[in-house]
Amino acid sequence: LIDRKKNHTPNVAFVTFLGAFTGGIDPNKPENDDDDGYYVSTRVLGYQLMHSTTAGTNASIPFVVVVTDETHPRKRARLEKDGAIVIEVSRISPGWAIPGDPRWKDMMTKLRLFELTQFAKICYIDSDHLVTDRLDGIFYDEATITQHTLQDPKNMRDDEAAMPRTYMMAAHTDYWGYEHPYPPPTDGTYMNFGFAVFTPSKALFDYYLSVLGIPGRFDMGMQEQSLINYAHRREGNMPWKPLWHGWNVNWPTEKDWRGGAKSFHAKYWDTDPSHDKVLKGIWREQRAEMEGFYRGRDGGK
Repeated sequence: LIDRKKNHTPNVAFVTFLGAFTGGIDPNKPENDDDDGYYVSTRVLGYQLMHSTTAGTNASIPFVVVVTDETHPRKRARLEKDGAIVIEVSRISPGWAIPGDPRWKDMMTKLRLFELTQFAKICYIDSDHLVTDRLDGIFYDEATITQHTLQDPKNMRDDEAAMPRTYMMAAHTDYWGYEHPYPPPTDGTYMNFGFAVFTPSKALFDYYLSVLGIPGRFDMGMQEQSLINYAHRREGNMPWKPLWHGWNVNWPTEKDWRGGAKSFHAKYWDTDPSHDKVLKGIWREQRAEMEGFYRGRDGGK
C-alpha cells in the first residue's frame, strides 16, 4: 500500500461535499447507509481517487469530504477509515434565495469550500461522479493559472464587497443535454460548478457572501452555481476559464468515454433510464471493486 502521509501533497486537494441534501439524519426511520446514494457515491469517488488502480489514482493528493452537522457520525467515521479527510463546516443560510427543493437547503454552504485556504488549488467534484482515469494533471491545466482581477468600473457595485486582487476559477460549460458532440463545445458562457478547479480565498468568500446578501442580484434557480456564475461571468471582472474538455463531462454518454474523457457527472446509483447504460455499468463495477477492496483491507464493507 502507498504511504499516504509520506507522499502527501498539501497544497492541492480533491474535495467533495456531503451535505443534508444526501438524506442526513431522518428520525422517523432507521437509517440504511446503502439507501443514501450521495454517501455511497462519495465512497466510490474517494476509492477511485485514493486507491483504485483501474482509475489510475494518485494517492499523494488528499481527498477531502466537507460535511455539515447533519452528516451522520457513522458515515464520517467510515469515510475517514476509507482514507478521506473529513471537515465539518457551519451552514450558510440561503437567505432570500430559498431553494424550491428542500433537499437543496445546504447548497449555499458549498461556498465554505472557498475558506479552505490551507490548499493553493482545489479540484471540487460533486459526489455524483464516475472517474475512469487519473486526474492529478488537472492542477497543471492552463486554465488554473492565477488571474489578475480586471478593473472595469462598470462591473464594480457599491453594494458588493471588494473583489480579490487575484483569483482562479476554471470549469466546463454546462452542456444541457446528452446530445452534445465530443469534444464538447468550449464557448458556452454558463459554467457547471459540479466539477471545477479554484483557489480558495477569504476575500473571494466574503465577496460571495455580499452578493448573497442582495435580494435578486442573481437568478437563484441553481443556488450556489447561479451565484458563482454571476461572480465569474464571462463579461465581468473575474471571468471563469474553460478547462481542457477531457477532464470532465456533464450529461455524459458512452461516446464521451470512448472519446477519452476521464470523469463523468451523473447519479449512477439511481434508476433514471436516461443515464448511459455503459457508464452506469462501469460505476457499478467500481462500487463492487471498492467494497471488495475495503473488505480485504480492513474487513469493512
